[in-house]
Amino acid sequence: MQQVFDSIARLRSAGKTLVIVEQNARKGLEHADRGYVLDLGATRLEGPAASLLSDPRIEELYLGKRRAEARA
Repeated sequence: MQQVFDSIARLRSAGKTLVIVEQNARKGLEHADRGYVLDLGATRLEGPAASLLSDPRIEELYLGKRRAEARA
């Protein structure tokens, strides 16, 4: 997996535009300028990647914290 992200970083450094679809939201956002976070087929968050990386809602969406608490 690291080779893929190394290749993405090289292409980005060369000024190429890429669309990345990645299950690992944090890893994908580390290599992006802008991100869209989907949940159940709908866009839940969007914005600059750096802002999304620090957004606690990422954990809620991908780790199910809110859903798990609701079930308890």
